[in-house]
Amino acid sequence: MKLREGVRGVSTAMALALAVATGACGEKPAPSPSPTAAASRPPGPTVEEAEKILEQNAQREREKQARLGYEQFKAGVYKEPFEGGKFIVNGDTPISNEKQLREFFAIRIQMPQHPHMDQELTVAQLMGLDQVWNQQLKRALTYCVGTQFGSRHDAVVQAMAAATGAWEGVAQVDFIHQPAEDANCQASNPAVLFDVRPVSGQRYLARAFFPNEPRGDRNVLINDSSFALPANDTLQLVGILRHELGHALGFRHEHVRPQAGACFEDLDWRPLTNYDAFSVMHYPQCNGQGDWSLNLTDTDKSGSACLYGAGTGFTINTAICQPTPPGTGTGGQAQTQSFAGQAVGLNAEKAYGPFAVTPGTSLVAEIGGAGASGDPDLYVAFGVRPGRGFGQFHCRPFTLGPQETCTLDVPAATSQAFVMVHGYAPGSYSLTVTHTPAAN
Repeated sequence: MKLREGVRGVSTAMALALAVATGACGEKPAPSPSPTAAASRPPGPTVEEAEKILEQNAQREREKQARLGYEQFKAGVYKEPFEGGKFIVNGDTPISNEKQLREFFAIRIQMPQHPHMDQELTVAQLMGLDQVWNQQLKRALTYCVGTQFGSRHDAVVQAMAAATGAWEGVAQVDFIHQPAEDANCQASNPAVLFDVRPVSGQRYLARAFFPNEPRGDRNVLINDSSFALPANDTLQLVGILRHELGHALGFRHEHVRPQAGACFEDLDWRPLTNYDAFSVMHYPQCNGQGDWSLNLTDTDKSGSACLYGAGTGFTINTAICQPTPPGTGTGGQAQTQSFAGQAVGLNAEKAYGPFAVTPGTSLVAEIGGAGASGDPDLYVAFGVRPGRGFGQFHCRPFTLGPQETCTLDVPAATSQAFVMVHGYAPGSYSLTVTHTPAAN
């Protein structure tokens, strides 16, 4: 398996993947040693030493890539060879389009010491806001399983049921298979939140997404190599899907932490629990102690329940984590404000708001509509006007074209939201913002 060493934190949180190999030979590494065997190994570096080593290694790689320039960098990036295929950097990091690839190069390679990189089971963040499903959608995570799997379709349905059940058993999330959509299981199908489809010949076993990805990017793609694993191997499709669905719920790799001492990614996360070397989200080859079965540990279970709320019959171990306080959700009447006939020029910005909001309620901002054209980009931030720089917005879909949507739960101690539209290319659009002011 190949690990992930970087992320597309410069736009919305990117999809994460479980990849095929660590070396050019494409072989899965041997399972990590047992805890007993691991205990006999010489002590590893301290957390501080690990942080320094990881940053030095990452800096050397960034400097090497930066010297190439963007066009040479792009020429060396693998792109999935099918319609809607993504760029794959660092072995298995999916990037949706060239807009995002250019930004990845500029932020992650040319500007490695960006001032926002100061943050500490881990959850993805943007500007300090957890990238998770809102209170409504977390109980209606609908998906389809493509009939393109052919004779493997039923096996994938069963594997998805088992993998989703592992998360549903501990957290207040509900994954709902919609069999009626299986025959039209494509990224363009708006009747489900995400699709599960087969791919072939890719450089990963499977890849997934983060909750704040736009619909077209919310896919779980399963490579045909996932069906060729030996029957007696600890790594099986169900475990792969448990890991991938963890990403779909917003969880980062556990080995982003310096305690792992390997596999540098980035700093756009916050810790939910203490470090867990056995986590379902930890690759064994990144100094993890798991055996590739990719089961949820007690830490994973309580961590996910602290973030989303405890599932029916599950009790959070408060020694592991403290539940996230729910929003008040006691605002007044929801309001929708519309701005028709808008236009923005190349590199121009148009600001909207503030919009009065109540913690715990939902904010929905959408650009597009009939006659929309060009490539305007939507930005949303709470408490301050959004900017285009990394760490200056809470949501920015950054897709191609004029249709973009941000749906967010309003965080605690927040009373205002702001919207900005930037002209990546000249464009026309209508804007609607649905928000809930405080009750009078």
